[in-house]
Amino acid sequence: MSYWKILNSRFEPPLQGGAAICDGKTWPVTLPTVPLDRSGSECGAKGGWHFCRSIEAALKIAGFWRTGRPNAILAVDPVGDVIERADKCRAASLQLIRMATEDEIQAAILRFSAPFGAHAEAMAQEQWLWYQALGRPKHDRVAVLAGLQAALIARSLPWTLREFNSQEAVWAARDARDAWAARAAWAAWAARDAWAARAARDALTVQFSARSAWIKWPSDVLTVGIRDAYCNGLAIAIPTGPTELGWAIEGVR
Repeated sequence: MSYWKILNSRFEPPLQGGAAICDGKTWPVTLPTVPLDRSGSECGAKGGWHFCRSIEAALKIAGFWRTGRPNAILAVDPVGDVIERADKCRAASLQLIRMATEDEIQAAILRFSAPFGAHAEAMAQEQWLWYQALGRPKHDRVAVLAGLQAALIARSLPWTLREFNSQEAVWAARDARDAWAARAAWAAWAARDAWAARAARDALTVQFSARSAWIKWPSDVLTVGIRDAYCNGLAIAIPTGPTELGWAIEGVR
């Protein structure tokens, strides 16, 4: 029987935080034995390593990309007794076996997307494309710039683009007073470490709403350009002035 655990992109616990529990390269890894909460508590706050019986159950709890990067999905084996409460399992120790394969993740996202009904397959594909893009698999400044220009056109925003040499510089510019008025037009209100996560969530919300004919926007209005920009290494893109979008590419300092 397969069990699954989700960590963030730094291989840290995704909800409670803490130090990385593996390096994501060496397998298997046996986690230290900890006190095990044997109570009826679903959360098991008194102790234990947490995991789920399916990837989709784990995704419902930990999410896809809470920090703006795709969460790591690991196959695990419990060591000792398994305490199961609702969709959550816990054990005193776990052995981390390997990373989930792309096929396993895509299949799980499709199952996860069943509530979308007739749009389940399309929405599963959109989520998978965002999951890949937020991993920033490429590093192409020209493609990032082209993506951002396409995003502004799709949103009918006659803004200028301003490149910065770091994410920190973008945030410093954004904190200027004039930048606050621009946030509503760009439809972004998230915390600093999850700005990309909000961009993905907003795009997916519009996708489903438009496909369901709840709104009259093009279904990809918040997807065009910006997803490609992230896929090509965009670190951040946020309003830094009334009609200015500040951006920085990963790895630039």
